[in-house]
Amino acid sequence: MIHYFSFRAWGELQKRTNNTVVALSIGTHLAERELSRAGLGERRAPEVLANIARADRLDVTAAKAREVFRSTASDLAFLAIPQIAATHIELMVGTLEECEAFPGIVKPHKKGLAVKDWNAADLRKAIRFGEQPTNADRLIEFCVKLRNSIMHGVGRVDPGLVAVWENLPAAAKARWESLAGRSFTYERLHARPSLAWGEVKATLAVTKESAAEINARMERILTRDQWAALIVHDYRRVSPRRFHSSSPGKLVRDGSDAGTRRTERALLRLHSHAGAYYHPLAITLDELHAARERVV
Repeated sequence: MIHYFSFRAWGELQKRTNNTVVALSIGTHLAERELSRAGLGERRAPEVLANIARADRLDVTAAKAREVFRSTASDLAFLAIPQIAATHIELMVGTLEECEAFPGIVKPHKKGLAVKDWNAADLRKAIRFGEQPTNADRLIEFCVKLRNSIMHGVGRVDPGLVAVWENLPAAAKARWESLAGRSFTYERLHARPSLAWGEVKATLAVTKESAAEINARMERILTRDQWAALIVHDYRRVSPRRFHSSSPGKLVRDGSDAGTRRTERALLRLHSHAGAYYHPLAITLDELHAARERVV
């Protein structure tokens, strides 16, 4: 997989979110276990959890605290899913912005908006680069709609969310159900849906699958010359001091041996960056040299 700049940024946030969700899940189960061991009765939660930081803020009985922890999975799902979806939206925005360096790949918005101001539907369409939508694309639409319902509808199920779910292809629904452990579940319109760890897991998995598809589309849509230029731009962004310290004006000089060595070292550093993050492309020194001459 090609780890271009925006994809790396997404990967770091995705990993952090996953670890946070898992850590909170572990903490919840540990707290429940401690409360179970102590026996409930009328003991206060801070007394039972005396050795746990911030337990003093649980000003309830141990029995009530267990109820709180049992509902934590649902509450965290309402917090985590918007974060996961927003991170994926940032991946789409960043990818399209990187592609804008090459005319013809990203069609300008009909209203002249910058990519960062596009709505999610326009982003999803553009990020397919003309290819037909996959199950992951369809499920991303559902995840973003669910995120919007949580963020803008106080977490309530609205007709638009139901319509997106019901219009999913059977294979997409089956994929979600295999990840979440159940179908999208709600009792009635304008009430909160049933969300838990399964839905968080499904959202994480769907965004990961979609990101992999975006990555593969990027590999297909860009030419080798464009990839070489993107690598040069990437290296200049992450290592500006090193990049500019070896700009062509400083490298070429008068053709001296010292200037030649500086040129070689600069290209080797660029090639190392390409090898670390763009290995599947097997970009050569000559391709990077030509791209660097064009970009600088």
